[in-house]
Amino acid sequence: MNTLKAILVDDEPNAVDSLAILLNEFCKEIQIVGKANTLAEAQTQINETDPDIVFLDIEMPNGSGFDLLTLFPNPSFKVIFVTAYDRYAINAIKFSALDYLLKPVAVDDLKEAVAKAFSEIKDRGMFDNLKNLVQTLQNPRNRKNKITIPTQMGIELVEVESIIRCESARGFTILHLPKLKTIVSSRDLKSFQELLEEYDFYRVHDSHLVSYYHIERVLNKDGGVVLTSDNFEVPIARRRKNEFIEWLRNF
Repeated sequence: MNTLKAILVDDEPNAVDSLAILLNEFCKEIQIVGKANTLAEAQTQINETDPDIVFLDIEMPNGSGFDLLTLFPNPSFKVIFVTAYDRYAINAIKFSALDYLLKPVAVDDLKEAVAKAFSEIKDRGMFDNLKNLVQTLQNPRNRKNKITIPTQMGIELVEVESIIRCESARGFTILHLPKLKTIVSSRDLKSFQELLEEYDFYRVHDSHLVSYYHIERVLNKDGGVVLTSDNFEVPIARRRKNEFIEWLRNF
């Protein structure tokens, strides 16, 4: 495969044209087969051209780029999101280990995203990531949603409800699951905190993030500890104890 067919989707024609100029100049391996300024146009062009990549803006008239993806429950294309900063949108993208570019698009970031697309395009697993994103968007805060976890061996998809706690370990994060199973991820704990807070996880300590649904008891010993469902005593940072107790009471 020497070229990848691409569709550019953005409600601003100038943004589409600017991205096309960058791709034509710096990413010769990309063949632009369509441009769309609305979700309806994008849907039609995807069906007609069967692209390898869709460069997709998130903020669109009468909906969002996410709404477009729900129309393709079994996608056969890779998505690279192109967006202004939006915490919710970017967290949703990170949740499924997908790629995004921030506006205005930097040439180096664009080249890196395209190079990555080439290396991944033969990996059907990337479509699982996109399907996971669509499921997450359709069922926000559903604890059956799967989080995509990058590891040294590749990527693992794990249901949120199965995560008992996350533990920081020298820039990596150890996820503790039932039956003493663990996964070591290259993401740091702060990244998991940002992704999991809306699923009722709380960072009780600089090194520990715990799920509300796996808290068995809160004990006063040693200044305060959380006993989790895997029978582990997680220390509570003193400066966070009052806030944590209040957080528990709100349930």
